Amino acid sequence: MIPRRRIEIEAADIGDFFAAPFLSHRRHRDVHVFEGALAAYLGCPQVRAVSSGRDALRVILAALELRPGDEIVIPAYTLGELVPFLQRDGYRPIAADVDSRSYNVTVDTVAAALTPRTRAILVLHAFGAPCDIVGIGELARTHAIPLIEDCAHALGATAGARKVGTFGRAGFFSFEVNKPVATFGGGIVATADAELARRIDGLIDRRPATEWPALRKAVFKMAEEMAVRSPLYGVAAALMFSERRSGAFERHYRRFHDRVRTQELAYSGFQARVGLRRLRRLDQRNAQMNAHWEELRRRLDGTPLVPQQRDRFGTPAFYNFAAAVPGALAPLRDAARRAGIDIAIRGEAMDDVAALLGQGGCPNAAALFGSLALLPLHGGVAPLRLDAMAQRLRTVLAAVR
Repeated sequence: MIPRRRIEIEAADIGDFFAAPFLSHRRHRDVHVFEGALAAYLGCPQVRAVSSGRDALRVILAALELRPGDEIVIPAYTLGELVPFLQRDGYRPIAADVDSRSYNVTVDTVAAALTPRTRAILVLHAFGAPCDIVGIGELARTHAIPLIEDCAHALGATAGARKVGTFGRAGFFSFEVNKPVATFGGGIVATADAELARRIDGLIDRRPATEWPALRKAVFKMAEEMAVRSPLYGVAAALMFSERRSGAFERHYRRFHDRVRTQELAYSGFQARVGLRRLRRLDQRNAQMNAHWEELRRRLDGTPLVPQQRDRFGTPAFYNFAAAVPGALAPLRDAARRAGIDIAIRGEAMDDVAALLGQGGCPNAAALFGSLALLPLHGGVAPLRLDAMAQRLRTVLAAVR
């Protein structure tokens, strides 16, 4: 079985894991070095490491001094957990529809979602593909509304000569285990606004510093990776991701994941050392995986799959192979699993946030939720396996057409 995702674990990660309790005195220095390396990589003067991507968004909104009742424009096709996350702090998310090919919001869809109560615009570079961040940035400046970039998928992507995450008032990145730079949790805030950075410092400087939560998460994720590599994974996947059980499993998985997520703690020295090592190889990794993406797209030409348009507004980072598929998704997934390929669909990929909010006017997000599939493409899919997977997919697509 070719799993839908793999967790990259290196021998050096194991060494860092066991050394962490003895190197806790180096935490401040190691985190500072990692932040400096990220600032240089992004070309952004202010970078702060925090406990997660969601935590990064929370501190950005707090530093912008948003208040309960303020409206935030968000993509209509994004992670559904964003809705209760924002509502918990009293904000009112307003969904902006996305382009049907790039899966990103556009200048027009964001403009249509603005009201006199809009206090922030949140854009996502979906699956690593840059959105029209220049055009949306001009719109945000015209209306004097802070623009926030969700770059959870997109570390290393560029628009023109600049890295995404540096166009708005602030950008944030995630370092979860399936992200381009994975440090067993954590995230960063990037901003060129010194005053905003000062306010963020006031929010995070007194946080408890401990290595244990990140180490606990590393244990959980290493165990998960061992399970994925097991010969029995195919049987387990058939049970977990069946049409009847997949929604419940995904909800339980995310809830458990939240329990091991590092919550409002200082970023650890263990994470910083892992992150610095991965950051040094990020451009090479992105180039290699983008090449694999293009190769898989080429090998699937002529099938009903319509891959995401990724390069309209810049150079993408790699984060998943997403494609729209006509017809019912469940039979495709079942047939692919019988062929040894684990495909993610519906809420396992992204959510129709407009529907979750009870807001209309976002037909493209609704269509994507019902038609998009994520194909396995990760470091565990070598070129020879890529060829075999493409051949199997062509057979599956022909059979369920």
